[in-house]
Amino acid sequence: MSDAVSASSPFARWTSILLHPFAVFAALALIAAWRMDPASLPRTAIGMAVAVAIVWAFVLQRRRSGRWGTVDASDRRERPILYALVLVVAAGYWLWLGGRASATGQGVVAIIAMLCVAGIANRWIKLSLHMASLAFSGMALLALWPPAGFIALVLLPLLAWSRLRMARHTEPEVIGGSLLGLLAGIALWLIG
Repeated sequence: MSDAVSASSPFARWTSILLHPFAVFAALALIAAWRMDPASLPRTAIGMAVAVAIVWAFVLQRRRSGRWGTVDASDRRERPILYALVLVVAAGYWLWLGGRASATGQGVVAIIAMLCVAGIANRWIKLSLHMASLAFSGMALLALWPPAGFIALVLLPLLAWSRLRMARHTEPEVIGGSLLGLLAGIALWLIG
């Protein structure tokens, strides 16, 4: 997709940016640390900043070199390398937090599992990671801080509209991403 499409709707573009998986997962990590283990908040913030910086630097390099059409890896063929990098970074983040000993470790493992499913499904469908991350975070936050979880879930239709308006995804990709996130969030509740 060209950036001309996203420029045609600034509100859709800004919605997509503000509810980007990086922002959503960073907010979730910080809220989870604050609610579950306040002493881990500085470590969580540093780990999340490093993880986002690594992935963002890679994404920008791919986009600027012309290998990717958008910063969202909107072409399904662009996604396998993104999934591989994000999974390695997420595993490193999990270790940085203390692995199983971390209060938020199970949440990170649930996110890793969700990304593995999305990566496998990518062979057939490019699930919306924007939708999956917001849906997962909404479900996880319902248990941690219900007002934030409710807000995240209420924002799902707006984010779906923005992803469709910008032509980054089709309806099945948006619905599939949402369902994946919701199911991963429910699984986190069941194992937590």
